[in-house]
Amino acid sequence: MKRQLLELIVCPDCGADLGVADERLADGEIESGRLECAGGGHRFPIEEFIPRFVERDDYADTFALEWNEFRTAHLDSYTGLDRLDTEFRSFLDFPVQRLEGKLVLDAGCGLGRFSEIVLNYGGHVVAVDMSRAIDAARANLGARENIHFIQADIFRLPFRPSTFDMTYSTGVLHHTPDPPAAFSHLPPLVKPGGRVMTMVYANYNKAYLSTVEFYRRLTRRLPQRLLLKLSYVAVPLYFVSKVPALGPFVTRILIPVSVNPPNHRWRVGNTFDLYSPKYAFYYDHVEVFGWYERAGLTRIRPVGPGSGVVFIATKPPIDDSVWT
Repeated sequence: MKRQLLELIVCPDCGADLGVADERLADGEIESGRLECAGGGHRFPIEEFIPRFVERDDYADTFALEWNEFRTAHLDSYTGLDRLDTEFRSFLDFPVQRLEGKLVLDAGCGLGRFSEIVLNYGGHVVAVDMSRAIDAARANLGARENIHFIQADIFRLPFRPSTFDMTYSTGVLHHTPDPPAAFSHLPPLVKPGGRVMTMVYANYNKAYLSTVEFYRRLTRRLPQRLLLKLSYVAVPLYFVSKVPALGPFVTRILIPVSVNPPNHRWRVGNTFDLYSPKYAFYYDHVEVFGWYERAGLTRIRPVGPGSGVVFIATKPPIDDSVWT
């Protein structure tokens, strides 16, 4: 943990400032110790360089397995592609270069795939994940400057209101027990004039979703390691997907698997992601627009390539000079 993180975090239980006790340093960072709040005597461990505000992965444990098993498969720096860079830029309503110097919250960072993109454009990132996936993110990006890592629950984030220039959450909210409530915790953390961006699953392909949910009745009960092995069916089915007419029927309706990402480990991970989570909710644009509207955000705009429901909005008052 970089000591500068203390300037950004507070006790999630009482909002008091946090201090470090019994710290042990390594390579200029706090490797272990504990955080103590000045208000109510709350304590939180620092383990393996990461402050831990949750005791266990809870409903997010499958993602800890997924992101640590496929730690590098989703990174542009590993694949040599610009797939995620292109996707992230499509999620914005401002030039990506404007991220330089901005403080950005990645709420549900996983292995850090989009945190890497923000860093590449000069942003300062606080990467948060509820699961031990945060360890994969630190392994990938811990050597980079201007990034902090926290294990915390999106319903109980350790930040003051109006801390960040931007907060985003991609592919996360729909895996929480109450996605609209989870979303409601993000806008208060953004400064006036800042941006909020989220991506959640879309509910438009009814046949596909019906099949997925049918299988999930079983797959959610399987041992995680067994389900991970079964997810390798995505490897041969990728080639089946290329067969005209038959391929889309097999891989979208009969046995839905991931066929789009650029390498087989990515496809296997995405297939595991499809069938393993405890919670998976699906939405249309009208529903998610309502989340933003109720949060008092303005300039609510649908963005992205169309594979999910993606919105970006501004917290009033608007100051275009910051982002254009």
